[in-house]
Amino acid sequence: MLAHDIKPEIEAFDLSHILKAHQMWQGGLLRDRPYVQFVMGVKNAMPADRDVFDYYVRTVHRLFGADAPWCAAGIGASQSVLNAWSVAAGGHARTGLEDNVRLDRHTLAPSNAALLRRVVDLCAHHQRPVATPSEARRILGIRGAGDSATEVAA
Repeated sequence: MLAHDIKPEIEAFDLSHILKAHQMWQGGLLRDRPYVQFVMGVKNAMPADRDVFDYYVRTVHRLFGADAPWCAAGIGASQSVLNAWSVAAGGHARTGLEDNVRLDRHTLAPSNAALLRRVVDLCAHHQRPVATPSEARRILGIRGAGDSATEVAA
């Protein structure tokens, strides 16, 4: 990753993954402050529990800084709950058919766009703007196809 200037997304399925990401960052094994995504609602892994979620947000802020970008992904029925918690808490939300195929208990999602619309509505409700592709690259500290390394650092 360092040789090819790749910034990974750290998918944290439990607390040890967040702590290991911090150790790797401090040890210079990650080029920049990592982008940590909590994956919650996976059986026998991290539960979709509000107290656990809040603790992980505080842990990321403590280890990586109060302005560190983070995300939460809920698997299955947990997706809409995690999207709401994330947007309300100032984080980013992952959504899509890869993790969840339903809009609600009785309705299959017709597309990723339908799930995305739900998150956009959450953003509007919490007065959080939806990032454009260039804003998302800036937030994550990654380059687009035509960007140079100095443009991303600015």
